[in-house]
Amino acid sequence: RYPVIFLTLKDIKQRDWESCLGHLKAVIREEFERHAGLLETDILSKWEKKRYESILSEEALQNRYENSLKDLMTWLARAYGEQVVLLIDEYDTPVHAGFQCGYYDQVVAFMSHWLSGALKDHDALERGVLTGILRIVKESIFSGLNNLDVAGILDPGPFADKFGFTEDEVETLLAYFDLSDTLPEVRDWYNGYQFGGADIYNPWSIVKFIQDRSTGDRSGSPRAHWVNTSENSLILRLIRDSGIEVRKDIEVLLKDGTVSSEIDDTLSLRDIGSHQRPDMDSQGKSVWSLLLFSGYLKAVGQYQRGSLTFYDLQLPNREIRVFFMGIINKILEEHLDSSTLRDLFRALVAGDVAAFEKHLQTLVMNLLSYHDTAMGGAGGKDGGKTRSPEVVYQSFVLGLLANLGHQYRIESNIESGLGRADILMIPKTNGRQGIVMEFKRLGKGETMERKLEAALKQIEEKNYGAKMQFQGIIDILKLAIVFDRKQLQIRSGDRTPSLTRSTWET
Repeated sequence: RYPVIFLTLKDIKQRDWESCLGHLKAVIREEFERHAGLLETDILSKWEKKRYESILSEEALQNRYENSLKDLMTWLARAYGEQVVLLIDEYDTPVHAGFQCGYYDQVVAFMSHWLSGALKDHDALERGVLTGILRIVKESIFSGLNNLDVAGILDPGPFADKFGFTEDEVETLLAYFDLSDTLPEVRDWYNGYQFGGADIYNPWSIVKFIQDRSTGDRSGSPRAHWVNTSENSLILRLIRDSGIEVRKDIEVLLKDGTVSSEIDDTLSLRDIGSHQRPDMDSQGKSVWSLLLFSGYLKAVGQYQRGSLTFYDLQLPNREIRVFFMGIINKILEEHLDSSTLRDLFRALVAGDVAAFEKHLQTLVMNLLSYHDTAMGGAGGKDGGKTRSPEVVYQSFVLGLLANLGHQYRIESNIESGLGRADILMIPKTNGRQGIVMEFKRLGKGETMERKLEAALKQIEEKNYGAKMQFQGIIDILKLAIVFDRKQLQIRSGDRTPSLTRSTWET
């Protein structure tokens, strides 16, 4: 019934403004070509036809492109006697590219004129539907637009089952391709999103999985699809530049834990790019908000804290876990080449304490901020929060150890023996050594040697290896890690356990 304008901006991710503008012009030209029949009528005046043709030839001035949507809607409504439906997919992709590549102000100015001209008080508009990750209202793209109805992942309304494939749809798809037996692993890898009351699968990953199984090895394991196609550089930068609290929370997520945060559904990219240390809580909120709206987290609950609403966030599925592991590796590889990183893990697994100390010291010098390790008194402050200096190192090392998750079950602050061990590395296969780590900060007037001895003594007296011994692991490496700001030393204790396997069995 209605004339329709449809554009998708999903591929406009250029590295400079000139290229971005060129691609925007091409997208606009293609839609003008689709409606070029208007030129064969008497609907347009002589001057309007010239404007139309200048868009087709991509010779129009920029202001003509900024008014192109508004003009095309006017002409279509005049031609058909009906108002226009405007559909724009991934409207915010050029803005994200501009933010990352340094032409943010130019692209926001263009988008503001282009979209507001079409959506704000235009008599020819029946309805406009836009999809995107962020509302970007603070960027003034929709300044003054007062009839916006937003259906987001926190309040999807009737669109709850439209963000991806439902369980029933996935079952039907798999059955059609004779892949019903793969449903459990498909659910593990690609399910987990929750919008309103709907349980949603990632549609792109499902389609690619079926394609793999239909055209290749039907017995092959699922793999990450969607996270390898999306633009991850902004996510990488945010996590890399965030404070220790964000990195610690990512470690919690990787251990299937929950992170709680306020969520800002009117997030500004300028807010995301602001990494001023005095407002770490705001920075964390920006990071978690972007990760949630981008599909890297799911909200599993909410609660009130005074007048503020907090959301409980988790990793949705295995594909996203693979993504975060990749992010961790990229951050590490920026400071260590891949061979050195492999040597770090190889040294730890082999019990080569000297080599492990050397590589860990390099990481600490390059990755841990002075503000994260420089502690005053009993603790330090960051964003108004006091935290134990041992926690900084412990969470940092836990992030590293996540890379060994296929070989070890990594646990922290877990009850074992007569206390809580800082880190336990429990081998998943027989024959590997278990590892216990205890972290200490060097206090004023203390010596490194005595602090190392005290840490090893604590491991022995509290029998932190008891949990692993009970599981039949008799070879346990005990490591004391003592640090003074960004300097550290590591000492290993007696690897002969106090109880043998036969004693436990008896």
